[in-house]
Order: sequence, then C-alpha cells, then structure tokens
Amino acid sequence: MEEQELADKILYHKKKYYDGEPEISDEEFDRLEDQMREINPDNHVLFLVGSPGGGKFPHDPPMLSSDKVNGLDQIIKWVDKIDGRSIYAGYKVDGFSLSLIYENGRLIKAGTRGNGQFGDDVTFAAAMLDIPKTIPHPGRVNIRGEGYMKISEFNRVNATLTEKFSNPRNLAVGTFKQKDILNLGKRELNFMAFDLIGQLGNGNNKSIAEIVKLLQFWGFNTADIKFIDTPFAVQLEEIYDEFTEMRNSLDFQTDGVIFKYNEYSDRLAAGETEHHPKWQVAWKFKSKGATTILKDITWQIGRTSILTPVAELEKVEVAGANISRATLHNMEFLMELKAAPGDVVQLERAGDVIPRVISVFEKGNNELVLPKNCPSCGSELITEGVNLVCTGDICRDRDIQSIIYFMRMVEIEGLGPSSVSKLYDAGLVIHYADLYKVSLDDMVRLLGKNGGKAFENILDSKNMPFNKFLAGLGIHTLGNKMGKVLANKFDSFDQLKNASLSDLMKIDGISDVTASSILKGVMDPDLGDRVLANGVELMYPEKKIASSGERVYVTGKIGGMHKKSVQEFVESKGFEWSSSISSKLSMLVYGVKAGQSKLDKAKQKNIKVLSWDEFKEYVENMETIVLTREELLTSDEFPQSARLTDYFEK
Repeated sequence: MEEQELADKILYHKKKYYDGEPEISDEEFDRLEDQMREINPDNHVLFLVGSPGGGKFPHDPPMLSSDKVNGLDQIIKWVDKIDGRSIYAGYKVDGFSLSLIYENGRLIKAGTRGNGQFGDDVTFAAAMLDIPKTIPHPGRVNIRGEGYMKISEFNRVNATLTEKFSNPRNLAVGTFKQKDILNLGKRELNFMAFDLIGQLGNGNNKSIAEIVKLLQFWGFNTADIKFIDTPFAVQLEEIYDEFTEMRNSLDFQTDGVIFKYNEYSDRLAAGETEHHPKWQVAWKFKSKGATTILKDITWQIGRTSILTPVAELEKVEVAGANISRATLHNMEFLMELKAAPGDVVQLERAGDVIPRVISVFEKGNNELVLPKNCPSCGSELITEGVNLVCTGDICRDRDIQSIIYFMRMVEIEGLGPSSVSKLYDAGLVIHYADLYKVSLDDMVRLLGKNGGKAFENILDSKNMPFNKFLAGLGIHTLGNKMGKVLANKFDSFDQLKNASLSDLMKIDGISDVTASSILKGVMDPDLGDRVLANGVELMYPEKKIASSGERVYVTGKIGGMHKKSVQEFVESKGFEWSSSISSKLSMLVYGVKAGQSKLDKAKQKNIKVLSWDEFKEYVENMETIVLTREELLTSDEFPQSARLTDYFEK
C-alpha cells in the first residue's frame, strides 16, 4: 500500500471512530499506523491529536494583541522608556494567531486566539502545519505564533477553486477550519513562532534573542529576525524602510514590523494592559488607500448562485487610479464590517490592483440591511456558510455569468457581457450550449458587424480540446488544471462518464469529495451532453511518451523560464506535475538555488533526482525510443506476435 493511500485510509478510520461508527478494531488501526511509521515516520496523520469536533481552548496567560504606532516619533518614545537598551524587530505576519502546547516533547493541544481568553481547540488540524511534531524538551511549553499560507500556495490552490478567495489569509483561515478531515494535508499551511512560555530551565527570564535561538534549534520558523543592540532614530527608520521593501519579495503577506524589548527585565517592568503587552508594538506599513463615502451596496450574482456585495462609492483616487466601486467579498465580511450606505469607508488596492473596502472610518445614520430576495430573479435567498445564495431555478444574471464563464474557458472571443445579455434577452442564448444554435443572421441583426466576427469564433470553437470543454462546464472543483489532468487520463468523454468513484480517487490530488462532484457534473445531461448535441466535436490529446503516470516535482529556478512554462513543458511530455514530495513521486528535478533539504528528502525516499539538463536528456532519450518502436511496429519485418520487451529493456 502506497503512502498516500495508507494516509487516506488512516484518516477515514479516524473519522469513523470520532463519528461513533468504527469499522475496525483498535488493534487493526494500530497496525495501520505501524505500517505508516515504516513508510514515513514523519507523515502528518501520525500526529493528529484529539477530535475534529474541537471545543474551547483557554489561554493562560491571555493571548493579547499588539499595540500600534503610526510613525517614527512614537517608536522613539517607546524605545526611550528602556533608555535605548536592546530590542528585536520582526515580521507582522498577516495570518491567524495560534497557541501550541507541547508536553514531554510532544504536541498535545493547539488553539486559535479567539478573544484572547478563550479560542477554539484546533489540535486535530494542527498536524497539517509545517511545525515540529516533537521537540527535544521534557517540560511543558506554550509556543505562540502565526499560521499563514504562502502566496505561491495561495495562487496554486486559488487557481483550482470555483469561488476565488481575495487573499492568502482568508484562504488559510478557511482551510484550517475545514470540517472534512479526509482533506487534511491537501493544502500547505505554515507557522511562524513569535513567543515561548513555559518550563525553560531557568524560568521564563530569557531574552528574545535566547528565545529565538531556542525556537530555531527546535525547528520552528521565527518571526523575530533582527537584533538591534542600541537602537537610535535613524536606525529605526532604516529598519522600517528595509522591512517595507522586503515585503515585496517575500512568499507570505506581512503588514508591518513588530518591535519588542529584548531583555526579560525590561519586558517584566513594562507590564501589560488588558489589550496588549507594553513591551511590544507594531509599526504597520503605510496603506496605499483613501477614504470616501459609501453611497450604496449592490449585490451581484455569480454563476454558482452566490451573491457578492459591491460597494458603490463616491469616486476617489487610490494608488493612482480613480475608484467608484469596490468588493465587499461576501455576506459575512460585510456583516463584520457593519458598513451601510452613508458611512465613510477606507479603501485600498490589493496588490495595487483590486480595490476593496477594509474598514469603516466613520459611521453614518443608516444600518446594514441584507436582501431577502435575489435582485435578478426575485427568488428567496438562503444563507450557506459565509454567503447569501439564490434558490431560483431560472435566474437571468446567473445564467449570463455561466455563459460568459464557458466562453472564457473555451476561448470564444468577441462577446462581452452586454452582447451576451442582448442574446439572452432575445431568447437566443439561454444556456451556453445555445451558442452553437444561434444563426449568423441573428448575430448580425442584434450585434452588428461584431456579431459576424463573434459567429466565426463560435464556429472555430466547435472543434474543442477535451480539457477546455471540461473546464467550461462549470463543475465545482473542475477548472483548467483538473481539466488537463482528466483529459490526459481518459480517452473520451464517455469513458470519463463511465468511470467509478474509485477510478477518479486513484488520481493524485482527487479526494472522494472532488471525485463525487466531478462525476455528478459530467453525468448531468444539461451540461456536457447538451453542448455535444449541438455539433461540438472534442479533440483528445495524443498519447504522451510518459504514459505510465510518472510524477515529477521541480524545485529551484529553471533558467529564464516561469514556473508555469516549466509545468507546461513537463506536462507536454506526458508527465504528471506534482506539488509535493511523496512516495508516489517518480523523480525530483532541480534547478538553480534548489533547497538542499528537498533534495535530501527525495534521496531518503529513493526518488530519482535529476538536474534540469539531465531531465531534458532523459526526455530526449525516451522520445528516441518511442520513435524507434513506432518504426519497428510499422515495419513489415517486425514480428507482430512478439513482445516489445523482447527488443527493449524496460
């Protein structure tokens, strides 16, 4: 049994146990874990502690917030209170605060910050973090820090989601709180420690420098990175500027600099308030934002029936752009913001691109009122998670968004939202499959000259790559990336429809939930079959040279190539792209500045390790062998009854 298959089996039986429906005995379960220890003693499923149900997690002492300063003058006043003795500077990571309890070297409990007095028990989920599962310390310690998702991981995961997340923090929190324990470990979450409390030999009277050194020795990433022996004004400003510049090159989001008194005696003397310790302050980065009046809140419905609130604003310039509309993300965000028409709100442009409301600067006289009916079709709205959802069977705006999404996925150009709306309102294109029924005359009559060009683009798309066809159907969890995976695995749409749940779950990265969603979608005659009934022909990919399911993980920089280009090259040769190192991996390919730890991990697992040049040579050799075999198979002299292995080594 392979590692991932065994891990999934252990998670399945853990879930059954906690649901009160155990299917195997404790002894049989112990044997499964023993097998995993032989394969990989560091696999996260071996360190899952407690129940997924969680509970309350008390903080002793309370888990406080950081006080904030707005400029150099305030930082200088804070430093002057300790007569310029040593301080530490570190990242203010934009994530979610966690408290980890280790006892006798093992992780026994984990909790979120909550209100600082009590958080949520998340011990079971903590095993998915990149933290040491054991530490070389016999006592009981409390390690506090920030959980987060790397920007690169956010981009990877977000690309696979139907409903996108606006930033890594939101996706990280959503991932960490997910209820489906069978999906634990499918996304990478990180942890950066910023505090250590507990039995440390000589009590808690350690400097920040000693704490950082100890945490790093135990294997933790630490948020505190810069020691300042005798801080003075110019140096403090330089450090702030250095961190500001550094944030653009980091693979995680940070929104400021945390400064701490280094010496324990200074921290003890400073004390704390009910809200924050006085020995620590946060100097947040300057916001590229502005304030303006929220005139109204409108609601847009997407192709999945979810409504998104949009802020209609008095026009204002933000980071060089005139902004009159901004996202409010979802119902829950809006309710937490407590924004209403007439309020003065603060805006920023996320990544200097997407405008969003981040806070209410000044309240007006109105209260927030949520809609009860869909603004498009009038159907009743219901609450699902953080969203308001339309329950209507037919909904104009949702249908139009579905058509636009299909066109984007299959690359039909020339029809914008207004053109699609005209076709929909005329009753010509109610479903994306209707694009292949509309006539040239109708297109020109409604849309003029542009209608003729769009009609030609629709005709051109009738010969459609299988992977784009799958992505365009709008099936939850089936986007561009999954479309490519399925197109390379199945020879036809009919073969995919006839696949079983277990057939799909054998594919790397597909859980039971994802497999069920895909099968339900492809079996729906109102989706794929309806398109094919209107004359669309699917183009299936040629069989690639690496048809045996070889998986490749690439680390480091590949000269002059973007990561996406590297992935496209690897997949074009028939290999499966892997985002992690596991026992299922066929080879690790490395470029410049590749992490030594990853190379060592691959070698420990007996995974083939090749440089990029060696990998390309390997591919060229495979292509030569395939060509030679094809030549022999088509030769009159080749004995058709013979086995290829008689002529070629495996």
